[in-house]
Amino acid sequence: MGTVITIMNMKGGVGKTTVAAHLAGISCRYALGGKPRKVLVIDYDPQFNLSQAFLQPKAYFELEKARKTILSVLLDDDVNLNPYHLQVPGNHSPPKVGDVVNRIYTYSGAHLDLLPSTLNLMYVALGQANGNTAPMEERFEKFIDECKALYDVIYIDCHPAGSLFTKTSLRNSDHVVIPVVPQRYAVRGIGLMMNFIKSKSPGTKNPVPHILFNATSRVNVSPQEVEIRGNKDFSGFCMQNTLKKYKAFSEPEGGKGFTWSSTRAYSTEALANLINVGSELMDRSGA
Repeated sequence: MGTVITIMNMKGGVGKTTVAAHLAGISCRYALGGKPRKVLVIDYDPQFNLSQAFLQPKAYFELEKARKTILSVLLDDDVNLNPYHLQVPGNHSPPKVGDVVNRIYTYSGAHLDLLPSTLNLMYVALGQANGNTAPMEERFEKFIDECKALYDVIYIDCHPAGSLFTKTSLRNSDHVVIPVVPQRYAVRGIGLMMNFIKSKSPGTKNPVPHILFNATSRVNVSPQEVEIRGNKDFSGFCMQNTLKKYKAFSEPEGGKGFTWSSTRAYSTEALANLINVGSELMDRSGA
C-alpha cells in the first residue's frame, strides 16, 4: 500500500507548493534509496499553483474543462456552484483514479501523475453547507484508498487554512511535512499545525509530522532554527537535512524551472541538497 504525505503549514509564505512540487518530482525522477517509485501528487489548493508548476496553460485548461481536477473527487456536479451554499453530492462514489489523473513523467519502473486543482475549489472553501459534508469526506477517503493501491507515494499539497481540505487531508495521511522558513512567528505556525494534527477523530491514528526547514542559509544556522530544534515539543520531528536557499529552487512554471533542469548558479549543489532531503523523507516515512 502506498504512503500518503501531506505538505501543509497554517502559516503562508513558507514555500509549501514549491516544496511539494520538488519532492514529488525528485521522488519519481531519482530512485531514492535505490527504489523506483510510482508517485501521485494532488493539488488540493484553490490557488492551483502546483498545477501551474507542472502544466502548460493550454494543457491545464483542457483538463479543467474535462473536469479532471480534485473538485470532481469531492462533487459529482459542479454546474451550479454557489459561494454561499455548499453543494453536497448525492453520489458517494468518486471517479476512478485513472479517469482524472494526468501523466507528467515516465521512467523505468517509475512515473509521476498529477491531479490538478481549480479555482472553483474556492466554492467548497467558502460555501456554507446546509447539509452534512460526510459524502464529500467519504468520496475523498475512497479516492485515496484507490490511490494507495496504485502508487508508492501520494503527496497532497494542501492550502494553508483550516477547512474541509485540511480535515480530509490529515484524516487520510500517514505523514505531514511542515515546511518552515526560520523567521519570526515560525514557532507559532508549527504549534498550530501540531494542534491540527492532534485534533483528528478519536480512535484514529495521527499522521507523523516532519518539520522541514526551507530557504535556510547555505553557511549559517539561524537563531530561529536553533530555537525550534531545541524545543522539546518539536525537536524529535525536525528533519536533519534542510532545503537551502538556492535560486534553482525558484518557483517552476509550465513544467520548466525545476532544480533538476536548472542552469542557474549552484544548480548542481541545489540538486544534491534536494536529493538528500527527499532521501531522508523516504527513509523517515518508509515510502
